[in-house]
Amino acid sequence: MDNREGRILRDRRLELGLTQEEIALELDMSLHQYQRYEYGETTLSNTRMKIGLRICAVLELDPFEVVSFDDRR
Repeated sequence: MDNREGRILRDRRLELGLTQEEIALELDMSLHQYQRYEYGETTLSNTRMKIGLRICAVLELDPFEVVSFDDRR
C-alpha cells in the first residue's frame, strides 16, 4: 500500500521539529489516532474534512498538495 499522505505528514512534522505527541496534543486527539495518519492506516482522503483541514493547518500544509484526488494513486 502506498503511504504517500503519511510520508508527507511525517516529513513535514520532522521539518517543523515536532514530535507525534506534540502534533496530537495540538490536534486534541490521541497519539495513536494521529499515528494512524502517518502510518497510512487512516488517510486524509477518507477522513472528515474538518479533521483533515486541522491536520494540514497544524502542519502548515496545503491540503491540495497532500490529498490525492486520483483514485489510482
